[in-house]
This record gives sequence, C-alpha cells and structure tokens, in this order.
Amino acid sequence: KLMNAFENPGTQVPTAAQQPLFTIASHGTTEGYSMDWNPDGRLLTGDCGSNIYLTTRRNDTGSNFVADRSPFKGHKASVEDLQWSPEEASVFASCSVDQTIKIWDVRAANHSFALEVPGAHDSDINVISWNRKSRYLLASGGDNGDFKVWDMRKWSDPSGRATPAAEFKWHRKAITSIEWCPNDESVLAVAGADDQITLWDLAVELDAEEEARHREAMVGPDGVKRDVPAQLLFIHQGQQNIKELHWHPQIHGALASTAASGFNIFKTISV
Repeated sequence: KLMNAFENPGTQVPTAAQQPLFTIASHGTTEGYSMDWNPDGRLLTGDCGSNIYLTTRRNDTGSNFVADRSPFKGHKASVEDLQWSPEEASVFASCSVDQTIKIWDVRAANHSFALEVPGAHDSDINVISWNRKSRYLLASGGDNGDFKVWDMRKWSDPSGRATPAAEFKWHRKAITSIEWCPNDESVLAVAGADDQITLWDLAVELDAEEEARHREAMVGPDGVKRDVPAQLLFIHQGQQNIKELHWHPQIHGALASTAASGFNIFKTISV
C-alpha cells in the first residue's frame, strides 16, 4: 500500500499501513545504529553494547519476521557498521570501537567470529565497505581520518601484524562514510568530518616525474603544500558535517551525500 502511494500521487495511505511490520526487541534498551539487509530478507543489527543480532523474514510478503535472541558475540565495544558479503550469503563483516574488524558466518553454532583483524586502526573504526567487484577487498574508515583497504586473502604479514593492502591519511577528521564504486572495482568514495568527499582510484600509479609534479599541485588553506597521493581523483566540498554517501546503482559515477547543510547529488568527469 505504501509503494502504491509512491507510484500514484494523491493516493491516501490507510492508517494501518503506517504502523511498523515488526519491531526488533532483541537489543532491549541499548542504543545502536549499525544495520544491513541481506537481499534474501535477513537483517543484521548492531548495538553500543557490542552485540549483533539477526532478524529473519519468514515469507515473501515481509509481514512475518523472527528476531534471534542469541547475539553474535566477539566485539568488546560498540558495533559501528555491518556489511553482508556480496558473494557468500551466510557471511558478514563488522567493525567496532574496539579497533577490530571481524568476519562472521551465521551458520556457526556458537555465534562466534570466524576471522579477525586485531588493531586494524589506531582509533574507533566507524565504517566498512565490501567491494562488489573484487569481493576479497574490504575498505574501512577510522575516527582519526585514515582509511584502509584489506585483502581478505592475506590479512597479516609473516609476524602476524595486521597489514592493509593500501592505507591513506588525507582527511583531517573522522571518516563518516565509505563505499566502493559499483561499476569500477578500484574506485572508492570517502566522506569525512572535515567537510570533504574524496574520490580515489587505487589502480593509479605514477612514474617518478609525474609523482613529483603531483606533489607540488596542491596548497592547503594554511598555505602549506600538501603531498597529494596519486590515487586521489577528486575532492568535493561545500557541505558541512557530512554523514553519508552512496553511489547510484544505475547512473555510472553519480553520487549522493547527506550532511547537516543538505543533500548533494553530483557526478564528476573522474569516474
């Protein structure tokens, strides 16, 4: 009925249709904001008490949900973001204030994690994004402004230390949103609390001469030249307190972002 109202302007929505189909009570009164839908109708929700719960839709109408009361336990602090694997229907990733990234399988009888990246960042990990093209790549953004790309085929170096495939520290404040481009496996969009959205192409490599010229290309607001990474394609500014960004699933290179100052929809020539 709600979808019918969208498709037919002027349609009156019955009061009953404005009520929730289901309320997840698994978290009790604990605050939380991390969640992700699986295409098959399962919903993951995480809370500030370090717990993750699974809610399953039982039929195609969406009116019958079952909330699991047994949490996925392993984090030691607030769960900040959740992402289902684009390839394995039973696998998902999580990140936390405890500075770890964990990989889980919902089929595990004890609801414990299968893999872990301890000390993935030196600060709270705010956001993660699973690459839809190269599905072994996972990106993460930290509270100190850095973001990293992880190759799940090789989490660590021979000493066991967590080693990212790529790491950048361009943003001056916390990373608030991160997402891989759905059309290009090497392109990534990153939003920060420093009022910037940056676009990156991790496939770019420069020779020594080009790299030197690139370093001289940008002067910061303080008048000091900044070392510009070759992979940095574009900087979008003008919004204040940016919270979230998403690539358009059909329009190649189009992005939408939310901020305290409003919504932006833009498309660059870079992607």
